[in-house]
Amino acid sequence: MQLQLGTDQKAWNAALKGVSGWYFTHCFEWGDILAAEGKLVERLVFTQDKQLIALAQLVYQRLPFGWSYAFCPRGPVFVSAEHEASQRERVYSVFCDYLRKKGILFFRFEPKANSFLPARDARLIKANDVNPRATTLIDLGLSTDLLLERMHSKTRYNIRLAEKKNIQITEEKNLELFLQLSQTTAERDGFRLHERAHYEQVLGSAFARQLIARVKNTPIATVVLVDFGDTMTYLYGASDYRYRALMAPYLLQWEAIQAAKTLGYRYYDFFGIAPQADQPQAEKKEEDERAYDPKHQYAGVTRFKLGFGGRAWEAPGTYDLILTPGKYRMYQLLRVIRRWF
Repeated sequence: MQLQLGTDQKAWNAALKGVSGWYFTHCFEWGDILAAEGKLVERLVFTQDKQLIALAQLVYQRLPFGWSYAFCPRGPVFVSAEHEASQRERVYSVFCDYLRKKGILFFRFEPKANSFLPARDARLIKANDVNPRATTLIDLGLSTDLLLERMHSKTRYNIRLAEKKNIQITEEKNLELFLQLSQTTAERDGFRLHERAHYEQVLGSAFARQLIARVKNTPIATVVLVDFGDTMTYLYGASDYRYRALMAPYLLQWEAIQAAKTLGYRYYDFFGIAPQADQPQAEKKEEDERAYDPKHQYAGVTRFKLGFGGRAWEAPGTYDLILTPGKYRMYQLLRVIRRWF
């Protein structure tokens, strides 16, 4: 198997777009956003007998003592599910050899399915999730009436309520407005924001779009969306709690879903919900009331997103493939010590 650097943006994105769904974190533009933030990004192409097998966009993260690890968000991406397990094993083997020679401590990755994991061995460790492993996807091939029919009745009601409140929805990029609403939302819901430079890069990219909801010229809610391949993804959202009775976030999502459908996308991806929770059979909920972990960091937005009637989908999560066991154990020990001080 051959390994080379991916430097051709057009060829890289074309290969990704041949893979159905959910890979905006691997597109060339997203790598450029991370690089502009000062992160070291590298794109790897795996081929065999001149046939493309896999792509991997890596982000190198620095650790103490000059160590570092390589993170592959939502990947590596195998361009065909038909590739044999032996080919996937070979990709991971080539990965390990390449990264070990660079002195990398471990390889952190997010496989799409359990079948895309390397063979289980002592080097493979389950890690805390970086990107959300569960999401809900709306099939935009359905008619508008059927999309509405599949929503939870409360969601439909809130959309109709918002439509009666003279809310104006516009598509425009307004960084300052987004940051203002995001700050109030973060303070209210208790989560941390990215640095300003991150949002500047995202909104400055051609593959991002922003919708804004206003009442009498007062901005009350906004969403940031990412277009790539056959999917439009809801990436960020924020709202002014003082106007919560107007249900603007519901109308914004419905407008975004309709826009994605009009533009010809196949899916609308809500990007992150709480993962499935194990429940005894006697406590199983109705099919449209997906049982999820109520303590998960995404629990607060999960019921909102599920209300739009999409299909829940869940990946295996995040894994570390250990390349230097001794240093990895020391790294884990340092993390434990750091939590104590």
